[in-house]
Amino acid sequence: MSSTEEFQPGEARERDGGWWHKMICVECGQPVNNVHYKYRGGSIRLTICEFCHNVADKYVEHELVIIFLDLVLHKAQAYRHLIFNRMEYCESGLQTSDFQLVFYIIIMEAYSKTRANDPQEWSALAEPDQWQGYAPSLAAWSHFGVWVAVCTVQMVLYCLASVAAARLLFSARFPIVKYNYLVKCVILANFGRCFYGLLLVWDYDHPAIFDRMVDLFVFSSSFVAVRVWTGSGAMVALYIVLAGWSARLAVQQAVLHAGWVLDPPTQSLLVTANFAARSLPLPRSEPL
Repeated sequence: MSSTEEFQPGEARERDGGWWHKMICVECGQPVNNVHYKYRGGSIRLTICEFCHNVADKYVEHELVIIFLDLVLHKAQAYRHLIFNRMEYCESGLQTSDFQLVFYIIIMEAYSKTRANDPQEWSALAEPDQWQGYAPSLAAWSHFGVWVAVCTVQMVLYCLASVAAARLLFSARFPIVKYNYLVKCVILANFGRCFYGLLLVWDYDHPAIFDRMVDLFVFSSSFVAVRVWTGSGAMVALYIVLAGWSARLAVQQAVLHAGWVLDPPTQSLLVTANFAARSLPLPRSEPL
């Protein structure tokens, strides 16, 4: 693990009997000693990467809004900046901010799936004349609690399956690999679940379709994030992401098979059919 070509981002390396962690260039992923030099008076000079000869981390001078937009655009540089350069180094496990993001992701996803399954109960929250004193029924909250548990299990198994797939690929090649940073990448890639907050602002006729669009966005974000962590080709990242999503879909299919909840597309079709049936005129009891 002495050559820079074999360095895996997020990996701890031994130095003088202790452990240290280098920052990386957001353009090429190679390690750098620092991303900027600070002078007296508060002025800074950005570091130039000696491998690709670009600015090592241009996001040092950017606002969080710009970084968020680059995450939406699936730019690998934004993922490298947030995970390896901006966050405090974590030797093992996860940080408090990671658990906070997971909590928000689970709550928003559970709300989206609950609304897709029970649109009549939850869509009333968007009606202005029903804001005051309105609350979903106890059955609706129970349904929401089931989805919170399902989404929690999905997230846990998604991370475990991704780590297991990565171990099969890297355990024999590299003696020390920071798998907790893979989990960080997976969690960060799910930031697209925040778009479920739009359901609280606008009323969608088919929230299940919106849910599928967010799933597609999160899948593509996960591919970019995992590829940043691996530092290798697309097929390796795709293998890890598919392993995680297979575990996630297995949980959802098991829940649907158990009959606890209806599949959102099925529920959407039933609601549409019910609305169409009520819109049709009643048949005459006698011929014309």
